[in-house]
Amino acid sequence: MKKYLIVLMIAGLITGACGSSESAADETSGGQPVETTGELTWFEDDFDAASAEAAASGKLMLIDMYADWCGPCVTLGEQYFTSDEMYPVLSNFVLLRLDVDNPDVAPYAQQYNVSAIPCVVITEADGTEIDRIVGTTPSIGEYVTALEAIIQ
Repeated sequence: MKKYLIVLMIAGLITGACGSSESAADETSGGQPVETTGELTWFEDDFDAASAEAAASGKLMLIDMYADWCGPCVTLGEQYFTSDEMYPVLSNFVLLRLDVDNPDVAPYAQQYNVSAIPCVVITEADGTEIDRIVGTTPSIGEYVTALEAIIQ
C-alpha cells in the first residue's frame, strides 16, 4: 500500500512540475493570444550595411553611439531600446549601434563630432545628420516623445 501511495505522490509531483499546456500569458489574458511587438534588428558597427538598408527602405537611420563601460549607454540599450513603449517609434528607423571604443568606428564619431555618450544621431540614408539626442531622458516616454518630434 505504501508503494502505491508513493507512486501516486511522485506522479502527482511530476504532473504538477510539468504544468499545464496554458502559459502564464494565456492565464493573464483570459486565454486570448497576447499581441507581441516583435524584435527590432540592429546593425552592429556596420555603417555601410545600415546605410544601404535605409536607402532601400526609405527610412531614416538612428545611430546609437555608445560604449560598454558607459552606464547611461547601457540603460539606453538595455532598458529604453528594448521597451514595448519604444518599439513603435524605433520601427520607423534603420537601427545602427556604433561602439565608440571600436577603432573602426572612430571616423564616424569624429564625423558626427560626438563629444559625449550616449549620443543618438538621426540621419538620412546617406549619413546626413538631421538631429541628435545626447544623454538620456528621465523616462522612456520622454525619449519616445523626443524621437517622435525629430521624425515630424
